[in-house]
Amino acid sequence: MNLEKNTDAVASEADKALQSTFAGLGSWQRLAVVAAIIIGIFIILQIIDGFINRQLNSEKIKAKGSYNRIVTLTNIIKKILKITLIFVGITIIMSVFRISIAPILATLGVFSLAIGVGAQSLVKDFINGFFIIFEDQYSVGDLVEINEIEGIVEDLGLRVTKIRDFSKILHIIPNSNISVVSNKQRANVRTRIDFYLDNSSDPTFVEEKINEALKKYKDSKELILGPDLWGVTENGKDAYKMSLVYYTKQGQQYELEYAIRSEILKTMQRENIKMPIVRNELIKREDDNALL
Repeated sequence: MNLEKNTDAVASEADKALQSTFAGLGSWQRLAVVAAIIIGIFIILQIIDGFINRQLNSEKIKAKGSYNRIVTLTNIIKKILKITLIFVGITIIMSVFRISIAPILATLGVFSLAIGVGAQSLVKDFINGFFIIFEDQYSVGDLVEINEIEGIVEDLGLRVTKIRDFSKILHIIPNSNISVVSNKQRANVRTRIDFYLDNSSDPTFVEEKINEALKKYKDSKELILGPDLWGVTENGKDAYKMSLVYYTKQGQQYELEYAIRSEILKTMQRENIKMPIVRNELIKREDDNALL
């Protein structure tokens, strides 16, 4: 009861304030105010439409993995803004013509308070979910770490995010609980490949032949940088080590690694480059923490 009384009192005061604003106006002046309100709302809606459409048509937004979701959410927000503006315009026009808006405001106030009290967590989920999608913090298929849970995003909605970890367990996280996101999918990963050669092999000759063989990978769409042959990185009694490094997006390093390893081996066999018998294999080390 107290809640209803307080809401009625606030609505009544707002109604009186609005009506007193237009109390001294004549008939033609009231019509002019109504026309100005209608034109103003129309112009504001056009500005909102133009701004949103420009943003949605920008290449930066179109390139996002969650573009379809962004369009859907933006259209929802746009409709809410339009309804709100039209509602405000109608209430002001009613006040201009001395029609009481107190019952409307009181009903709306009670309804809003009921939603605010009974669905706080749900509202927080939706608000946080909207900003996660709009800011493109992560998309479906990304490798992320959220609340100490690492895995692949299987679904991203307004209310929850679903992540499947590497044990195949599905985690459903309310968006309101998400505060810090580590998106590992968008990090540039450095992969290092080490290979060993017999001390009788001329390192200058080896570098020349390996670099020639790797030229065709320079324009690979998976590559961000490299591959760069470092040359001799370690000397031993019977062999020495050479290393090469390249950078890719997360998840794209493996297929390229297999191809480069195979190319190095073929080059060694073709050029009769000797490898130490005890280590007649390619040794690869990937440094996931070394980001470009």
